[in-house]
Amino acid sequence: MNSSTPARRRPGRGVAVAAGLVLALGLGTAAQASAAPRIADAEVRASSSSLARSDSGTPLSGRQMIRVLKSLLPKGAKVSDQQGQEGYGALVWDDGHGKSMIGVNSQHDMGDVLEGHMGCEGTYIECRALTLADGTQVKRAKRASEKGGSAVVWLVDTLHRDGRRVIVQEVNSYAEGGEVTRPQPPLTLDRLQAIALDSRWAG
Repeated sequence: MNSSTPARRRPGRGVAVAAGLVLALGLGTAAQASAAPRIADAEVRASSSSLARSDSGTPLSGRQMIRVLKSLLPKGAKVSDQQGQEGYGALVWDDGHGKSMIGVNSQHDMGDVLEGHMGCEGTYIECRALTLADGTQVKRAKRASEKGGSAVVWLVDTLHRDGRRVIVQEVNSYAEGGEVTRPQPPLTLDRLQAIALDSRWAG
């Protein structure tokens, strides 16, 4: 790790996560406004270039996304409510201490869209931005649910130098807008980061 910005500790709202859809970009309000045209362009390209791809160039299917995600989670927990689509997978994971929704979104060609927006702008409970030795940008953050209620979201957002982006996040509930099921999400930010940086998301 060769650079970082200090963690910010202030209550706030992040970008919403919609189950079954790609995870939110996690940008602050001002950044969302300035990046909106580029984000819109990226969404138009999503079906062909902004999703995880296999070696054949075909986007990873929802089934593949779920399979990889399950393989990277601790063993012994009950998995339910699996849902996926190209480049996206989510499930409910229960280790006996409360249900947690865990989701992953893998995209390609996101470098231009996210230029200047991988820092901790916006409002988070905690946030740290850093750059790894290989140039991968990483944001580790905790934020309040934007869906209402008292659930919290922990996330790790990674952007590789080639524009490949992987976001992994978890909630201390079966859904972001659901009732709290455990004091905090089950996985540490270190574990989320390891999942997000796994090479299998590249196909």
